[in-house]
Amino acid sequence: MTRGCVIFFAPSIRDVADLCHPAPLLPEYEMSLFDDERDQAARRDPALPSGNPLPANTSGSPYEALLGGVDQIIGEWRAMVMHEPWAKIPASRLVDSFPEILPRMLRLARSGVTHIDESLRELIANAHGHFRRVDGVPIVSVTEEWAYLKRACRCVLDAHGIKNGEADRAMERLDILVDDAVGYTLRGYYRPELDSLRGRGLERREASERRRGIPDRRESDTD
Repeated sequence: MTRGCVIFFAPSIRDVADLCHPAPLLPEYEMSLFDDERDQAARRDPALPSGNPLPANTSGSPYEALLGGVDQIIGEWRAMVMHEPWAKIPASRLVDSFPEILPRMLRLARSGVTHIDESLRELIANAHGHFRRVDGVPIVSVTEEWAYLKRACRCVLDAHGIKNGEADRAMERLDILVDDAVGYTLRGYYRPELDSLRGRGLERREASERRRGIPDRRESDTD
């Protein structure tokens, strides 16, 4: 009498992962959010912060602590904004271009400048402010999210035990640049309206104000 054999095939790790965590099916109304403009920008979506724990001690400057803790800053920021209704957009679009913007702003703050540079202005306007409008984020929230970002930076400094005057001065420098960044975020948010004003005297008015020497409070604050 011949006995039959039953052969078992061990599932691969990928098969097990697929069974345990099946890919969610998005309803049609959510799929419609990914309009053509956002689809074209999908390549710029950053990876989410890894959430690695902070080192036990940091002996460097506040800027070094912040630059080394960018992922933690963004993690803190996400926790602060998650109660906002507009924060329900997909995570990569919520974080947006902050992982690229924040380190550059921190380096500028460390150097003591009072204005963000031209390339960063373009990044903030076109890769952040403009897409906040595409995602339907209210204009008030667009400005508030920068305030949350400053609070997240302070939380990371506190976690490093950096709470002295040097930390305060670092935050003051960052505050000046954030003020600049808010303006360029709004410029990107209102890009269609601003584009429609080109050639209608907007450039002449800006040039006239510069010629009259209207003071810039950010420069006076650093004197």
